[in-house]
Amino acid sequence: MSAEHGDLRAYLRIVWRWKLLILAFVIVIPMATYVYVSSKPKVYAASTLLQVQALAVDTSLFGAAVPAPQTQTLLSAARLVTTTAVAETAAKELGEPRANARALLGGVTATADVQADFITVSARAPTARRAAEVANAFAQAVVTNRADQAIDRLNGTIRRVEEQLNRITGDTTTAREGRKQLSEQLQRLRALRAAQGNNARIVEPAIASNVPVAPRVTRTVLLAAIVALLLAFGAVVLAQGSDRKVRDPSELEDLTNKPLLSAVPRSAFADEPDGAAEEAFQTLRASLTYFNVDRDIKSVLITSPAQGDGKTTVATNLARAMARAGKDVILVDADLRRPQVASRLHVHGGVAGLGGVLVGETSLAQAFEEPEVDTLAGRLRVLPAGHPPPNPSELLASQRMRRLLEKLTEACDLVIVDSTPLLTVSDSLPLVEVVSGTVLVARVNETSKDAVKRLQSVIANAGGTLLGSVATGTAASASYGGYGYGYSQEPAGRNGAGSATPARPFGQRPVPPPPPVKGRGLLRRSGAEKVPAAGSATLPERPPDRKKNGRFS
Repeated sequence: MSAEHGDLRAYLRIVWRWKLLILAFVIVIPMATYVYVSSKPKVYAASTLLQVQALAVDTSLFGAAVPAPQTQTLLSAARLVTTTAVAETAAKELGEPRANARALLGGVTATADVQADFITVSARAPTARRAAEVANAFAQAVVTNRADQAIDRLNGTIRRVEEQLNRITGDTTTAREGRKQLSEQLQRLRALRAAQGNNARIVEPAIASNVPVAPRVTRTVLLAAIVALLLAFGAVVLAQGSDRKVRDPSELEDLTNKPLLSAVPRSAFADEPDGAAEEAFQTLRASLTYFNVDRDIKSVLITSPAQGDGKTTVATNLARAMARAGKDVILVDADLRRPQVASRLHVHGGVAGLGGVLVGETSLAQAFEEPEVDTLAGRLRVLPAGHPPPNPSELLASQRMRRLLEKLTEACDLVIVDSTPLLTVSDSLPLVEVVSGTVLVARVNETSKDAVKRLQSVIANAGGTLLGSVATGTAASASYGGYGYGYSQEPAGRNGAGSATPARPFGQRPVPPPPPVKGRGLLRRSGAEKVPAAGSATLPERPPDRKKNGRFS
């Protein structure tokens, strides 16, 4: 999961983007764990404390080895607890058949504490009382078993001493002395046998506890929640890494290493765009101006990787924003397959348009249309695509198209070209090296990152210059309408004229123009300036006050 420049807000945006995936982990896994753990039967535990000493047998009396150390005695006694012999004795203590001995061993453990010389015998059972009874039974079984072991060893020793005593005969001094020693040993061994049972004793018996030791619902659910959170973030890392869509406008900067010129909200594609949409296009206009101060931008090509990314919306609204700022703008619809500029600006598309100009069917002056747009301090002219020709690729790649663009750039402040989606239809690709720069339009949550990179590579290989990118379809919070600022302008004349017209809210569709009036080969509009007759190779002149020293300002 990558975030640009380690920005915490970028990480938070990624977390918010995958919030449903995270919630699925942190809710489902703990709930499933709770249901599973709660359904398990309760288990109770009880423990008893044993003190174990070495067997009380003086082995030196009959030449045996030195008794084992206490540590070894404790460990041996602890291992003795979980033997079948002790289990059978415990079953007898509980009044159960010997066949239950192995079943009892499953819930019993013994731990030796060599520092304190104690052995802890623990038992688990479905009830607290049963756990205490089993623990005490095993502890008592250890005491009994060790006493029986000691008595068996002493009985064997006593038998050997008695045998030695019986073999001594005669009445010599040596015989009498031998019988005396063996008799004393025999008495001592019999006294030790009577004292057995003290080498293991219960220090603290087990007491029933009503608090179950399993299942530990709270702890298990908390652990499951921690694991679920880790798994959720792991899933987010995998999902973010495998997600090839552009999810955030700032990702375009990382993909192209070019500035993000503007983020156009979804409201720009509605029937009535709001102030945030207008502000986005004003930002695009300003970005083109101030992000490229060292470059003289006379023409801009607007393109996108695929159809539906919003390039025509960006092109038409950028043209309007530039005209509002006092620029003389020409908008060219170079999408000869699926032209949309004329319908967006509600102008007469005609049958000639750009295609007709390129094949010589009509003059450039006749092909121009001027939309009914209010609040323009400058001028906006539209060159529609016209009727779709059979060979759009050849027309756009022709020398006539190059010369036409050069003529248009000399006759206005800015030429905006609405091109085809270059990764879908490459008709407009030859125009990339002719214009001053290209603006890449990508739709958030729709355009893939691979498509953006590939389109940038196509533009570079075609000899073009990528000025920056525009993200469309963003949320309102990612755009520019959250500060309460709105675009306003003093009423100006229609499309650069001097008449005062009330300002029209952005996005409101203008009144459709009246049908053209034909007369002596001239295409006229009601209330608009006259257009030169067909066949003229010149463009309509701009208003005289905008021309200075032979150059257009």
